[in-house]
Amino acid sequence: MWFRILSGSLLAAICLAEIKPCEYMDRIYRINGNSIDFPCESTKNIFITTERYKPCSIIPMRFQIDGDNERCFVVLTRLRSGNPVTLGVIDLTRPSCYAHIKPYPCWSYQEEGNCNAFQSVVDIFIDVKKKMWALDSGICNSLEQPIKRCTAKVIAFDLETDKTVKTVDLSDILKPHSRPQYLVTDYSPNGFPYVYISDAEGAIIVLDIHHNKMYRVVLPRAISAGCGESDVLYLLLVRRPKNQNMVIFSYLCGNKVYGIKSEFLRTGRGSSAIVELGSKTKHSVLLGTDGSNGVILRYRSESELYKWNTDQPYKECNFELVQLAEECRLSTHVAPGGKDALMYSLSSNVADYLNHTCGAGGASARLKYISKECEDDCY
Repeated sequence: MWFRILSGSLLAAICLAEIKPCEYMDRIYRINGNSIDFPCESTKNIFITTERYKPCSIIPMRFQIDGDNERCFVVLTRLRSGNPVTLGVIDLTRPSCYAHIKPYPCWSYQEEGNCNAFQSVVDIFIDVKKKMWALDSGICNSLEQPIKRCTAKVIAFDLETDKTVKTVDLSDILKPHSRPQYLVTDYSPNGFPYVYISDAEGAIIVLDIHHNKMYRVVLPRAISAGCGESDVLYLLLVRRPKNQNMVIFSYLCGNKVYGIKSEFLRTGRGSSAIVELGSKTKHSVLLGTDGSNGVILRYRSESELYKWNTDQPYKECNFELVQLAEECRLSTHVAPGGKDALMYSLSSNVADYLNHTCGAGGASARLKYISKECEDDCY
């Protein structure tokens, strides 16, 4: 049974580059499982009475920031029963520190058991053309008794209109034991979108959206050597000049980090084009990118964040410390922050959530600007 390292109830510090980040403490957004924005109190009571809403089951997992509209999309994977919203949005312009998670794009998209709606979103990605792509595994309650509600799918939204622009059913490309986990989107030189999805069962799935095609790039077995059935296959997209973007991937328990140019994935060259980028001295968690060629990572069970310039080999001497350790918190996702081009980290008390020791409000997490300069003040 697969699950990813997660993040819990959300604390967001929004800091601007031209001013000391800690001066923006009045823009901290505190969110937990109690902050789901129901349409009315009676609806909330119905969800509570029928046990479709249990605040302690809710945990923010991934995020993306839409800087143009000053909002943050939050993934709330249905890991336990009682989660009414699996993809939500936070208004970053609200003056109150007690923000609410609103269902995105609406409540009807959150209906568990309705295969025209989300079942359990596991990842989202905003591309360069302001389209947001959501990966829905179709499997709910994966930390309790997994229930396959519907087939996995990818849904794309236009962030200017918040309308659905594409839905791709993945049932024809997934294997019986497939575990789709991460997705990124890239564009060919002629402007056609391609979606790359990590399948921890040993493949990268390629979706040619324009031509309505899909295929699997099977990874060599050596890449997953030493990994168990529940391991995580991280997948990132780093941007480089002249459309030489690269997809970087690695298993959590794998010994090496690999890459493949996205143009090779588009043309079907596949596993023959995979290159080794370096060996790990310790298990590392690939958290995200800076929107360019930098990858943010941390070591397993350690909270310091490092930036790796992917123009250099994957070696510790090429890592730059970008955030000091957080007490009792581990970062689970890093992403650029939109207009301000800053990096934000989502961290949480993951162990408490997994051990059922979070309390009634669910896990405790925060989304904050990555900075070493004001750690003492910001905490």
